[in-house]
Amino acid sequence: MTILRRTLVTLFALSALVGCGSRSQLLEGTPMGPPPVDVPTIDGSLDVPDAPSGPDVRIDVRPDTLVPTVTVACPAPIRSTQSLPVPLPAMATSNVGRPLTVQWEVTRAPMDSMARLTNANTTTASINFDVGGEFRFRFTARDDLGNMASCETRADVESAIDLLCPNDQSNFQGATVSLAARARSRLMRAITLQWETVSRPMGSSTTPTPPNSDAATLRLDALGDWRLRLVARDSTGLTASCVTNIHADPDVIVTCPPDTTSRPFATATLAAMAQSRTMRPLTFRWEIVDQPITSTAMLRMPNTLSTPFTFDVAGNWTFRFTATNDRGNSAFCTTRALAASEEAVRVEIVWNTDRTNPNCNIATPDSNACGDVDLHLANSDLNMGRWGSNAPANSTCFYANCVCGTPEMICTNPTNIEWTPAGVVNNPQLDIDHTRRLPGPENINIVRAETGGRYDVGVHAFSLNAPTPVVARVYCGGRIVFESEPVRIEARGGGADTNDLWLVGRIETTTGGCRFTRCGSPGNLTACIRPQNAWGR
Repeated sequence: MTILRRTLVTLFALSALVGCGSRSQLLEGTPMGPPPVDVPTIDGSLDVPDAPSGPDVRIDVRPDTLVPTVTVACPAPIRSTQSLPVPLPAMATSNVGRPLTVQWEVTRAPMDSMARLTNANTTTASINFDVGGEFRFRFTARDDLGNMASCETRADVESAIDLLCPNDQSNFQGATVSLAARARSRLMRAITLQWETVSRPMGSSTTPTPPNSDAATLRLDALGDWRLRLVARDSTGLTASCVTNIHADPDVIVTCPPDTTSRPFATATLAAMAQSRTMRPLTFRWEIVDQPITSTAMLRMPNTLSTPFTFDVAGNWTFRFTATNDRGNSAFCTTRALAASEEAVRVEIVWNTDRTNPNCNIATPDSNACGDVDLHLANSDLNMGRWGSNAPANSTCFYANCVCGTPEMICTNPTNIEWTPAGVVNNPQLDIDHTRRLPGPENINIVRAETGGRYDVGVHAFSLNAPTPVVARVYCGGRIVFESEPVRIEARGGGADTNDLWLVGRIETTTGGCRFTRCGSPGNLTACIRPQNAWGR
């Protein structure tokens, strides 16, 4: 072999090795349950034209020259019901075929749960949810060299008993507070209630009275904190529980506003009351202690008695208010809010869900600092499988072509897209497009939607400086029917048309609702993510 030929072969081999680098991709989750009926399969195939043939150069790379990595994928968030066994299917692979050991574990469970995983050392574990609430799971895979990867998912379990505890509250020592709860069997069974005192101040001897009623009272016979748990049990032994915190302070007292119901993009005023009975100066703090995963909304004036709050997505919120005097005495209370989606079809996205891009975590006037992801909703009968600027006119709602300007239940913008049947309530409307603000949420909705309509959901990496995870949610008639695992999309260079567009799936409207079929599955989205201009070829 001549020196020149040996040099060329060496260079080819080195370039091939550089191109073989790999990285672990951590994906989380998809809803479980029976597959939808009579839903057309979404074509996930991509026809790639043959490339011109080049020189016949073959370089063999042995598997043992690769850097060993482990790749895992978890199911998307699960929605289930108490007492039902549910599988947890994960995927784990080694890029060089090394043997793997796997482990599922429960990282969070409701207080009363005694549920345990079965087959926890296999890729598909299972669990029987014994109570309602939120469960979280972690799946980990390791090869025999110690390389590992993990992913997480959660389960939102509907209890067989609808139980609501009183909000947290505060009062003075010596006061008697009311504990008004709500309990109802979703299976129409008889229910018994029992209040339990988890903890109380030293020297206190009081407990909720009567101990088995949804309308109990508690006398605050000492200074400090009570933690109370209400347990509901139906006639078959299924249980549900919730917790209320009560505080007794010598100087500060607060009252929160009652629970409220609203809708996305409506603004509510959170107005508390606070006083010091010794007339000492007070400072105030509102905070969000629970909110939907897709929300990026913030309190506008958190350090005041009263603050406005605009709901940016559908879901449940819990707010806590605390007042503190100049000596450190404080009192707190909570209030809850539900933002209910009323539209026939509603789709939401939020990105940078792992908060790895700090420029996306605060409002910024520079859209390039955070990047821009766009939500698309296409009429499947009109768009010919194409997206964005490549789709037929008026077949796809995205960015400025269907935006309302001011979020409303019915968009009356005369330039909005017209979809059949005629009338604004059947037209798609983008309530808000986040280009120079926080990373979503963005949402598109159709207020009514014709029965038999077919709509494809897409997510486009319009402008990104780095790959970002996106979560998509789909609602039908106000009920959430799908939440994706965080799916990573990125810009590929060469302009927006060559950046990733992720086909999330297809919505089909039915009488009184709709159904959703996702494209691909967790860890298997190769056919669902491709350059925007490669769709419809």
